[in-house]
Parts: sequence; structure tokens; C-alpha cells
Amino acid sequence: MAEKYKEDELQIREAKREDMTAVAEMIQELADFENMSEGPKMSVTDLEHDGFERQPPAFRCKIAEVMRPGAEAIVGYALYFPTYSTWEGRSMMLEDLYVRSSQRRLGVGKRLFEAVAKEASSSGCSRLDFHVLEWNPARSFYEHKGAVNLTNTEQWCYYRLAGEALKKFS
Repeated sequence: MAEKYKEDELQIREAKREDMTAVAEMIQELADFENMSEGPKMSVTDLEHDGFERQPPAFRCKIAEVMRPGAEAIVGYALYFPTYSTWEGRSMMLEDLYVRSSQRRLGVGKRLFEAVAKEASSSGCSRLDFHVLEWNPARSFYEHKGAVNLTNTEQWCYYRLAGEALKKFS
């Protein structure tokens, strides 16, 4: 296994418009990992518009970038956005956290997760919500960080209204 990155070798920064091509590639990699290859419908243009032209932006994104001389590369991202809870007020939703397979277990995901959690906490959010597939080995990472599986503790079911079912309300 490769050695974990030193503090100065891995930069976690806010995404820029020009990062959206790499983010779109990683979104597809994530879909492939989740066995949902046909899932992503957002183009680079959509990501650029929604994240950098819309006011307010539909999402925020953190980028993990390796800064080793001769090996600079974007190796992960975390995409998130503010939400609101009628019980607890302001909160944050982590939509995606992805690290390229060759970069896993090197501290990249930890640094991305901590950066988003820090932003949620420092901006007055009461919680950071996210969904994880039941079979995803990252569940133990999140639980180790103190995350609680609400399916087990509060019996919340996650629903979605999409496609034709949603269009019926147009």
C-alpha cells in the first residue's frame, strides 16, 4: 500500500469552474463503483451552470488535489449543499464524496469529509446528512467518525419522487 499523503502534499480546496470536467469524470467513476453506470445525467455544462453561474449556486464542491512535484492531479471531490430541518434548523447535505480507486486508504477521503464537516459546523449547521449504500465499505469510516445510521436508530425511510411520477404535478 502507498504511503499516506503529508499535509503539504494534498490540498483540499474549493472547486473552480475548470475543475468540473474532472468532477464529471469522477461522478461517472462513482456511478460505476455503485453499479449504477447509467445513472449520471449531469453534463460538465450543467455542473458549470449550477455551481458557478446560478445565484445562489445549487451546490458547493471541495477538491482533493495531489501537490507532489510531477504528480499533480485531482484525486477526489465532495459535493454538498445547504438544507433546512424544521426540527434543527440549518443543515448540510453531502451528496457525493468520492476518491479515485488508486488513491483510497491514503487519507484523501478523511480530509475531504473533515473539510465538509468543518464547514457545516463553522457555518452554524446543526447536522451533516448523507446517504451510503448498504454494501459500501465506507460505512465503517463514517461510523468511526461518529455518524449514526438513521435507518437503524430512527427507522427513517428514504423516498424519491422523480421522472414521470414528478412530472404529473407540472
